[in-house]
Amino acid sequence: MGITNNSKDFGKHVEMLYSKLLEDIKRGIRPLPEFPGVAARLGDLIQDPNYRASDLVEVLERDENLANLIVRIASSALYPSQEPCEQLSVAVRRMGAETTSNLVLTYCLHNLFKSDIKAVQQRLTRIWNIDTQVAATAAWIGQQAQGIKAENALFAGLLQNVGTYFILSRFGEKIKSDYHWDLFNEIIDRHSNDLSVRILKKWHMPPSIIETAAAKDEWLRDHSSPADIADVVIVARYHVYLNTSLIKAAPKYTDMPAAQKLKFKKSEATPFQGLKFVHEDKAQIKDITRMLAT
Repeated sequence: MGITNNSKDFGKHVEMLYSKLLEDIKRGIRPLPEFPGVAARLGDLIQDPNYRASDLVEVLERDENLANLIVRIASSALYPSQEPCEQLSVAVRRMGAETTSNLVLTYCLHNLFKSDIKAVQQRLTRIWNIDTQVAATAAWIGQQAQGIKAENALFAGLLQNVGTYFILSRFGEKIKSDYHWDLFNEIIDRHSNDLSVRILKKWHMPPSIIETAAAKDEWLRDHSSPADIADVVIVARYHVYLNTSLIKAAPKYTDMPAAQKLKFKKSEATPFQGLKFVHEDKAQIKDITRMLAT
């Protein structure tokens, strides 16, 4: 990489590597292909107006771990009114083609962004563990909130940090010193949201998913419309950050427009009541998190 601990051009190096990442995204080089393999096949399939559920099942059965994950999700607290299912075909019908396709994408991403460098892989794993908690919490809030689809909140939470995964997996092998860690931490702080947006646009993700990535950690994000998926994920991330050092950069919960906008189906909840609801259902959230983290 040609950067040493004695470098005086820290900011210049950050922007140089950021430019390199932008070019990598444009060219679609590893570890960022045009679209993860099985997810691309599934996406092409559901675009066919004549596709059958059995066609989806045939593609998914080629990966036993993926098939098992789909069955577990379809039997989870995300579908509380449904009986547990054991067959992949039942799970696909229950979840629908779009939800199944999105779940496949997140599964592929988890396996795509990896590093042979132990310290980098540990960092990737820590971030993924946080993001799965955020996604699970967002899905639960989506179930309880008015006008939000739980599955969409789940996938928005899982895809929100794709820029950070790309930075670490792309340049992880270059990290040789504390200076390099400082360099990449700065790239993440400055540019990870933008990189996430660019990657998701390249993959033609829905606007709600892209907006959620753009709004990561924007605690005071405000708009004139009712609560949207980005608001749900902001609130979910706040809950996950509670009682950790990550919460230091956040405002008071009641000062967040997202918390004020959310309306829960069970009552006209105040922000504090929303906190209480999430705390009371931690077991269900942990159940979803465990499935995503495997």
